[in-house]
Amino acid sequence: MRFLEDLDPEQREAVTYGEGPLLVVAGAGSGKTRVLTYRIAWLLASGRAQPHNVLAVTFTNKAAREMAERVEKLLHGPLRGGFVGTFHRFALTLLRQYPEKVGLPPRFAIADEDEQRRLVEQVLKELGIPSTQLSPRAARAAISRWKNGSSSAVSASELVSAVVERYQERLQAAGAVDFDDMLVLAVKLLAEDAGLRQILRQRFTYLLVDEFQDTNPVQMELLWHLAGPRPNLTAVGDEDQSIYRFRGAELEHILRFEHTYPGAKVLTLGNNYRSAEPILKAAAAVIAHNTRRRPKLLRSCSGDGEPVRVLAAADESDEAGLVVADIRRERAAGRTSIAVLFRINALSRPLEAELVRWGVPYRVVGGVRFWDRAEVRDALAYLRLLANPDDELAFLRVVNVPARGLGAVTLERLRQAAQIWGCSLCEASRRLPETLTPRAREALARFWELLDSLRQQAGGSLRELVAALLEQSGLAAQYDTREEEDRARLANLDQLVNAAAEAEQRGLTLPSFLDEVALLSEADAETAPQSVLLSTLHAAKGLEFDVVYLVGLEEGLLPLMRGEEPELADEEEERRLLYVGMTRARKKLVLTWARSRRLHGETRTTRPSRFLAELPPEVRREGLTSPSPLPHWEPKPLVRPRQEAPAPEARNGFRPGMKVEHPTFGRGVVLQVQASGAQTRVVVFFDRAGKKTLLPSVAPLKVLSAPRG
Repeated sequence: MRFLEDLDPEQREAVTYGEGPLLVVAGAGSGKTRVLTYRIAWLLASGRAQPHNVLAVTFTNKAAREMAERVEKLLHGPLRGGFVGTFHRFALTLLRQYPEKVGLPPRFAIADEDEQRRLVEQVLKELGIPSTQLSPRAARAAISRWKNGSSSAVSASELVSAVVERYQERLQAAGAVDFDDMLVLAVKLLAEDAGLRQILRQRFTYLLVDEFQDTNPVQMELLWHLAGPRPNLTAVGDEDQSIYRFRGAELEHILRFEHTYPGAKVLTLGNNYRSAEPILKAAAAVIAHNTRRRPKLLRSCSGDGEPVRVLAAADESDEAGLVVADIRRERAAGRTSIAVLFRINALSRPLEAELVRWGVPYRVVGGVRFWDRAEVRDALAYLRLLANPDDELAFLRVVNVPARGLGAVTLERLRQAAQIWGCSLCEASRRLPETLTPRAREALARFWELLDSLRQQAGGSLRELVAALLEQSGLAAQYDTREEEDRARLANLDQLVNAAAEAEQRGLTLPSFLDEVALLSEADAETAPQSVLLSTLHAAKGLEFDVVYLVGLEEGLLPLMRGEEPELADEEEERRLLYVGMTRARKKLVLTWARSRRLHGETRTTRPSRFLAELPPEVRREGLTSPSPLPHWEPKPLVRPRQEAPAPEARNGFRPGMKVEHPTFGRGVVLQVQASGAQTRVVVFFDRAGKKTLLPSVAPLKVLSAPRG
C-alpha cells in the first residue's frame, strides 16, 4: 500500500472509497487518471477484488493502454483477467462471443468510416436525394444521433428515417456493423438476455468509468445493464470539459449523477498539477461564466509562471507570423513541447505556410492517419476477405484493385444474380454467373483463387501472410515506380508488414489483428516530440504542452456561430472548448485574434471573441487598447526578424510562401515545392479546397505575390 503515499488527501479519499457509487469531479490537471489507476490497484491490493472483478472503460485505446500500464507498474505484475479498454472494445468482445443472439453472422465485418461514407452516398443515390437536400456528411451525423438516442438530435424527418432504414438494410446485407451498432447491439444483447446480464454483474463487481462527462445515452444504458441501480461504480469526469455534444455526449449524465444513483458520494479534486497559476486563473475566470456546472476552485501546484498574453494581429498572415516567430524563440530556448490550437481546421493554412517558410517541423492532427491511407485500407480489405469470404464491403473495395476490368456493369450483374439466387454478393461472384463477360468471369475466378491460396497460409505467420498478400495480389507492384508519392505508398505497405510482425509477437491472430485495427482512432496516434502540433481544440483534449498558442479568438470562430447569436447551450459548450484549450498549457499560454481574416474566399473585418472580455485584468494585452474599435497596429520588426529566413530553393518560379490562384480551387499559399525527375509538383493550401498537389505544367497557377523576406 506504499503507493498511497503518492496521493494528496483528496485523491487518497477517492482512491480508498468503499462501497457504492462514487463521482470524482476531477478538474483539468488534477490527476484523474492517477485516481482511476490507483483505485484499481488499491481494490486489488486490499483484497476487495480480484482482477476479473474489475471493468474499467474509457474512450480511447491510448488512454486505456496507459491506464493498464500504470496499474501493472503499481502492482509489479500483469493485470490478468480484468478488462481495461474502451466502451467499443468491450461491446465488440460481447458481440464476438454472442453474434447470433443479435442477428449477426459469426464473423461479421466492421465498416470503417470510408465504407460508411460510401454506403451513405449509395443510399442517397438510390433514394434520389440530392446533396443540396441532405449531404452525405449530414446524413451520417443524423444516423449516428438516431442510433445513440441523443437528446440533441432533432425529430427524424421522413427523409432521414428513409435514409436510416435503407442504410441499415445495406449494412445487414453486407454482414457488417458500424461503430454505433457495436454499442446499440451490446445494449440489446444485455437487455434481452437476463442470464448473461446476471453473469456479468456477478463477475464485474467494480466498474470504473473515465471521462464520464462524455458518455452518451447508449453508453449510460450499457453501464446500467452491467451495474444495476446501486453499483460499485466509480465515475471520474469534469463537466467543464464536456465538449462532445455533437457526438451525442450528454452533460446531464454528470450533473445528475446523484439523482441517477441515489446516495452517491461526490468528491472534488482541487489541486492542479499541470498549469502555472496565471494560466489556471485565466481559465477559471472564463469558465466561471457558465451556469451548468458545479462551482469549484482549482489550486495550482506548479507555482507562478509567465502571464497569459493576448495578441492582436492585423490579419491571418500577420497572426501566423507573430505565432511562428514566438515559436522559434521558444525552440531556441530549448522548449519543444509546443502546440497551436484552433476551433476549425481552416485556420491551419497560414500557420502551415509560415512554419514551412521557416523550416519548423510540425504535425497536423487530423491529417490522414496511417491506417486510413488508401493503400493500407486496400491491403486490410484483402485481409478481411481472408478472414471472412462474405465481407461484402471489403469485396467491393478491392475486387478491382489492382484493376482487373471489373467495373460498375459487372457489379450490377453480380447484384442481380445474388437477388435471383438469394445469396450474398460475394457468393454470387464465386458462382461466376453466365451473365458476365468471359473476361470478367476469368478475372473473378483468378481473384478468388488468389484468396483461397492465401487463406491456406492464414494459420501460420501473420507477417508472412501479409507479405505474401502484398506480393501476390499486385498491391505492392502497382506502386513500384520512381514517383515520390508511389514510393511513400510502398513504404506504408512495408510498415503494414512490420505492424503484422509486431501483432504476431503479441500473439494476435488475423481476426484479432483486424479487430484491433478497426478500433483504432485518431486519438490513438502518437505525436512526434520535436514537432509543433497543429490541432483543433476537440482533438487536443487529453494532451498537454509546455507552450500553447490559441489562435482565431474572434466572434463567429470562437464561439463558432452559424446564426447571429449562439444559443445558451452552444455558447457554454464553446466556452468549455476554450477552457479545455487553455488548460492544455503547462508553462505559457498565448491567445491571438486578427482584425481581419480571409475565410471561404472572402476577407471580413472581425471582432474579438466575447470570451476575451472575461479574462482577468492581469492578462497582458498587446497591440490592443480596447475591444472595439481596434486601432491600427503593426508588429515591431524585432518580433519577426525575417531577414534571417533561409531562402527556399525556387523551382520553376515557385517558392514556399507564395500566394497563388487557381481557376478552380481559388486562392491559396504554396506550402512545398517537390522535384521528381523532369516534373515539379507544387503543394498548395487553398482557402476553399484545402491542400492540393499540382503539376504547374498541367494546372495553371497564377502567382499573386512572392513570400515576404
